[in-house]
Amino acid sequence: MALVDYGSSSGSENEVETEDIIPAPTILKRPALPTAVSLLGSKIPKQATEDDDDEEEDNRDMPELHGGRIRSFKHERGNWATFVYVPALAAVDQLEDFQSEAIEKLAEHVKLHANESLHLSLSKTVVLQYHQIDEFTRSLQHSLQSCAGFNSTLHLLQVYTNEERTRTFLAVQLDAAFTAKMSALLRPVDIVMRDYRLPQFYEKPSFHVSLLWCVGDHQEFLSSKLKELQQLLEDHDTLKLPVNEVHCKCGNKDFMYKLK
Repeated sequence: MALVDYGSSSGSENEVETEDIIPAPTILKRPALPTAVSLLGSKIPKQATEDDDDEEEDNRDMPELHGGRIRSFKHERGNWATFVYVPALAAVDQLEDFQSEAIEKLAEHVKLHANESLHLSLSKTVVLQYHQIDEFTRSLQHSLQSCAGFNSTLHLLQVYTNEERTRTFLAVQLDAAFTAKMSALLRPVDIVMRDYRLPQFYEKPSFHVSLLWCVGDHQEFLSSKLKELQQLLEDHDTLKLPVNEVHCKCGNKDFMYKLK
């Protein structure tokens, strides 16, 4: 398992939708972590110190600095946004070219922004506290240790919104031929989430890599442009997605797990 520290402590957010959480088993092999809901309760403010920089996330919500984005859940001191994903590095050149082309094509109608982190999510965004990160990531490493990697491709474009419908996303979906293999990789991640009483992934997941986003609900408009945008995408080479490693991002920390 490798760990990379990024310069910023700001956690990435995925598009998050409300879904029923399957309760954890009555008897757990390890102490359960607090749920995201319990972590987001009110806290007594404390005086910040220089030592706090590496142990907490920025708790300010400043949409003017993030293209108008508003966090889907409140951030407080000591809370770290966490999610599990597969990086989409092999096709990054083609995808970045498509991002630029799509932004230019639709500039007169909607202001699109390119996603900087191109990845396929294997979890919702959940909340951990700093002192819980090590135990959680060790559990994830143990759960993934027998998983085998595979090669896959990305194919069709699709439009999504977050639950609040405050943001709309244009994404490229995993080719349907690889859904079963990706679902098998998702299962050990869901097991860890269940054991720690955190939200599991969607019951019927739509595996995808988010490419572009915009503020507001523009699902109907972008859906009407899918045929034109799909043609732009297909002008590029095959979009390969080798699944050789899984990452877990906790705030500014990125843990990598090599697959067999």
